[in-house]
Amino acid sequence: MLRLQSYPFMGGILLALLFFCVSCASVRFVGVEEPSPRPANSPPIPFEHPNILGRVVERPLPPLGPIPQLTRQSALACLAIGRPVYGIALANTNVRTETTVDSCRIGRAPRGTLLRVSGIYEQGELELLTSLVKTTATAESAADVGYEEDILPLFQRNCIACHGLAAQSAGLVVTEYDRLLEGGERGIVVEPGSVDGSMLWWQLFTNRMPVIGKLADEDKALVKQWIEAGAPKKRPRVRTEITNVWLELDADDFDDVPNSCEYDGNLPHTLVNADLIQLLSCGVEPEERMLTQIRSELVPVAAPKVAAASVTGDDAGGSTTTPVAYATSSGGITAAPLGIGPPQESDEFMIPKSNFCLEPRFMKLHEQKSITAMSFAPDGRLFMAIDDMPTGRDVDPLILLDANHPSRSIGVIDSSSGGGFGEILTEKGRITGLDYYNGALYVSLAGEVGVIPDGQEYKKLAGGFAIASQYFHANNGIVVSDGWVYVSAGGVRDGWSDGPIVGMDESGAMHHVSGGNRLASRIVRAPLGVLLDQRRIDDFETVARGVRNPYGLARGPDGRLWFTDNGATNVPDDTSAGDEVNVLNPRSVAPGTADGDTPFYGFPLVLTSGNPGWYTEPVIAMPNAGAPTGITWAYGTIFYAQYGVNPGLYRLASSGGQTIAERVMMGWPIVSLATAPDGSLWMGMGTGGVYRMTPC
Repeated sequence: MLRLQSYPFMGGILLALLFFCVSCASVRFVGVEEPSPRPANSPPIPFEHPNILGRVVERPLPPLGPIPQLTRQSALACLAIGRPVYGIALANTNVRTETTVDSCRIGRAPRGTLLRVSGIYEQGELELLTSLVKTTATAESAADVGYEEDILPLFQRNCIACHGLAAQSAGLVVTEYDRLLEGGERGIVVEPGSVDGSMLWWQLFTNRMPVIGKLADEDKALVKQWIEAGAPKKRPRVRTEITNVWLELDADDFDDVPNSCEYDGNLPHTLVNADLIQLLSCGVEPEERMLTQIRSELVPVAAPKVAAASVTGDDAGGSTTTPVAYATSSGGITAAPLGIGPPQESDEFMIPKSNFCLEPRFMKLHEQKSITAMSFAPDGRLFMAIDDMPTGRDVDPLILLDANHPSRSIGVIDSSSGGGFGEILTEKGRITGLDYYNGALYVSLAGEVGVIPDGQEYKKLAGGFAIASQYFHANNGIVVSDGWVYVSAGGVRDGWSDGPIVGMDESGAMHHVSGGNRLASRIVRAPLGVLLDQRRIDDFETVARGVRNPYGLARGPDGRLWFTDNGATNVPDDTSAGDEVNVLNPRSVAPGTADGDTPFYGFPLVLTSGNPGWYTEPVIAMPNAGAPTGITWAYGTIFYAQYGVNPGLYRLASSGGQTIAERVMMGWPIVSLATAPDGSLWMGMGTGGVYRMTPC
């Protein structure tokens, strides 16, 4: 074989020829006929381009094919040989320190995140699953016996008189597992796996024990079976599939959640609900194009679930779109539509439609401060809950993590002149509800409600409402009406982030979303006079159930209560998440009505198959992630703000027997709404600033 390194001059000649061929490949010689294309039926050639220079050639990728999925059994096998398992988050997934939805939340893996799994755990336990799933045949094997389930009851019937905690003959206790394995004064009595080496078996087999009489043959056989199986403390778990499990994540694969809980100084477990993870591969990171395909299927459709709007117009292109009816109910709205079309991304920001004018007020005074609640006194004083914006980090101006952080205050100002501003409450937790009534300002803040009489200091009326610090869930709105104090009390669960709430009745779902607090995920009330006198949370009772985070609460002129509800997250588009505007007639719920007999609204059951009969229809069912906030009665109808999908200010109207919502203005984030004594509508922004809206 010819070696170039042996013949330098030959190598130089070959390289020169190679360079010449490459250079002339792009030269077209005059007079030389171009080669004709290959016939379509000719055999394929081995390559189209020699690519001697090693240039990168872009070639189309073959079809991806079906997305592979690992079973949980396969994932266990992968982990058992020391390899990581890769998966993808199917929804925004909470990361917790223990294998229950009640445990400390330390992070969140956004939907579509590639995750590395290092362990599999059972629900409610922190014992790592290390073996593969057993078949049902194992249930009848010799190993299916445990001390706690089988041996302890036998010893309690026959041996407790001499070898229990009270009488420890020869220092031996057989009614506690660890004490039994430790043995007694004569040494070890149980050698796991060996009946011949176990003194306990010899005593029972020869009928020396128990002294009250020999054991039945089947009892002896059970003890022998237990020792031969290794004397386990519990029966081995036998199942045909792994269900109800949690996965341990790599600590770099999720986002931290600040101010959510406390844990000791050790690194906690980083666990997620396995139902929200699609397991993809063992040991090898999935291809990016596979992840891209999966993520494209996870992206939710943002358009609201509405009936198709009718369009009329001429051939010149002019058209008018009818308002969109998200859902209907007997809301009692009689205001006529304004003829505003459906929300569009091209709508102008903070520019009202249909002859409304917007006037900014006190902008410099409240720059970079979230206005979370507002209320007017009859003399025109405006009370505002002011939330100092955290500095130095990106923060959601609506949620503002840590409900208990003392950076909140209440200020009062002359709404006409903008003068006389002063703070009447400082250094409190998150304030989400204000209502001025009969010479006093009633306050709903993190975990409690209170009152500030004119010229006096804040007085706590009741504490103990549920709080989830990382959400803006808490007791939210507050209204004084007909001699009662009403509070829209939020829950402590984030909807489907911990798995779907299915397979439960309404009481079970309520218990889950409320964290067991009888005054969470409800509209609750207390008699005003009794509350002012006794100041006890026990004076509150349920007036409506089935809400998640009823942020806004308002009274209509007929005494009915209107409230917005922030529904679940991560809910499929064909299922209502419970983002709603609801109406409640509190006079129809007699005082002392049992909790289970009060009206039930959409969330937390997340209905999938229509109205089951006991469910109160919303006035407006928004698209999922609509996230409504403030609400008020103004200009003869209800106005409410929307924070999520299609954000802005909405107005209810009656059209063809339906109640519809028209977006009057695109804006974000409108957090609080209030109606002034002169009837004008006022808005407080999450990023600072107050606006007054009037017809013009």
